[in-house]
Amino acid sequence: MEKILAYIDLLGFTKMIENDHQKAEELLLKFYDIAFRIIKDDERLKGNISSDCLLVYSEDYAALINCLAEIYRECFLLNDSFTNADFYLLPRGAVSVGAMTIGERDTSLAITKDFMIGKALVHSSKLEPQIKGSRLLIAVNAEDEQQKTSLLENKEIRSALYQNCTFKFWPGYHYVDALWFLDLYKDPEEQRKEILQLLKIAIKLTKSNSHNTKIAEHYINTLRIGLLSYSKFVENGNDAMFQTIMQDFKNDEYWFLWLTVIEISINRKEELKNADWSLVLGFYKKVSLEKSWMFVIEEINKPEKLYLKKALQTFID
Repeated sequence: MEKILAYIDLLGFTKMIENDHQKAEELLLKFYDIAFRIIKDDERLKGNISSDCLLVYSEDYAALINCLAEIYRECFLLNDSFTNADFYLLPRGAVSVGAMTIGERDTSLAITKDFMIGKALVHSSKLEPQIKGSRLLIAVNAEDEQQKTSLLENKEIRSALYQNCTFKFWPGYHYVDALWFLDLYKDPEEQRKEILQLLKIAIKLTKSNSHNTKIAEHYINTLRIGLLSYSKFVENGNDAMFQTIMQDFKNDEYWFLWLTVIEISINRKEELKNADWSLVLGFYKKVSLEKSWMFVIEEINKPEKLYLKKALQTFID
């Protein structure tokens, strides 16, 4: 039977164990508590946790995605209380749909005989390690119209699914980001307040980890998800959050955030044609002279991003 399955782990957990086993254990228990509390009373969901790996599956697409988005938000909020930058709670996960055989067998004190096999498990578990940042990436079968409708047009999913994703993995699939900073079922002001709270944490973490290129990449990608979640609240180029990003992330290593601000502005300009985007245009003129702009050029010249290249040309004209 087909099920939707998520494979989630914690970014950097192995390194945390190497640094301080006790602190890593305490952090893992916080993850356990959050995941258990959110999943345990929902009869539509089944899951298990082993070390820092969480497997959750269901026949209900929305129930699974909503559950994971809530886990991500609660975990991320805890990062504001940690004082050691080497310890953090960043779930990273992949979701896919496929035929699954799940057997619940007899157990003893010495061994369990439950087993799980199927395409969704293989897809999600192989995809997850390729993901940068605290992202929830969902695989969509490009040839399965029912699956596309059930995922991309499902009004019960409480996070927007961002389809302009350049991620490539299995042929015949495209991948969308769940914008987990955003809970669409809350009223707009509550949505905005929560996203800004999470963005404040994301900005702090990105700044404090800028010295380590490998780790910084994860935080930059996480901040990008937050900004994309926030994009519905951007009314013009003078937006306060935009100004923070353009002011605080001018250095070359933040080129992906430059592109994110410009991409959001392009999308919002389509809806708000009379809004003032001059501040973003001025920002573009400055950063496009920087050495790292070559990475932006490379990104927008990917076949799946050609729409953005054309839109950028229109935006700056």
